Amino acid sequence: MSVRAYLELARPINCAMAAVGVVIGELISGAHDPLRAALAPVVAAVVCAGGNAINDYFDAEVDAINRPDRPIPSGRVSRRAARRFALGCFALGTGLAVPINLTCLGIAAVNSALLYAYSARLKGTPLVGNAVVSYLVGSCFLFGAAVGARPSPAAWLFLLAFLSNLVREVLKDVEDVEGDAAQDLRTLPVVCGERTALLVAAGLGGVLLAVTPLPYLRGVVGWPYPVLALPAAGIIFGASVLASLGWDVGKAQRAVKGGMVLGLLAFLAPLV
Repeated sequence: MSVRAYLELARPINCAMAAVGVVIGELISGAHDPLRAALAPVVAAVVCAGGNAINDYFDAEVDAINRPDRPIPSGRVSRRAARRFALGCFALGTGLAVPINLTCLGIAAVNSALLYAYSARLKGTPLVGNAVVSYLVGSCFLFGAAVGARPSPAAWLFLLAFLSNLVREVLKDVEDVEGDAAQDLRTLPVVCGERTALLVAAGLGGVLLAVTPLPYLRGVVGWPYPVLALPAAGIIFGASVLASLGWDVGKAQRAVKGGMVLGLLAFLAPLV
């Protein structure tokens, strides 16, 4: 069993993205302790690696058909070894969070449990699985914020990232409805129909648009936040509404992704 196979299980690019999210949370929240600030992204990357590995463990049969080159179906890593690797990453990541603070320890432990539960049970649960993924995406900012002295901006970023990603997750499920139905995954469009799922996405986009000005109005973030954040929320809301009216869902979810990047810049711009 090669190191390369385990790296494929971990998905280093995904782990690096989780670490970057933590660093952004630290920057926004004003983290000053160099040791804790350096350790937090490592924790996020290690826990993320565990989540990716346990996902491959539970998806081994599906991957044997769709992705036979993955480490488990290709025989380069056994399912048992992949599970041990995942649990080891969860334990290591949670342990490394101990010297940071109790909040980070709690987030690392909860995220490890959710990553396991998502792959084992929640992936095909209507909207619940989407909400878990969206929480996990936003929690990187929360984790970084827990290291800093002023967590409020990153807490707002978590909320907006959660809502934005939830819109995108629902749209992605609509896009993948045929394949998910074939695999007996009970996603929202499979259970309730594509039309209902698209209306839910549009409704979530509307909530996002309504919430977006609040961090500025409450004095949590400064200028030029609204100049970037409001167009970002408008893009996400507009894309979700257009999808419900018949626009290509794949293009809509990619537009949402672009809006999410612009929204992230809205929080970083006041720091420049």
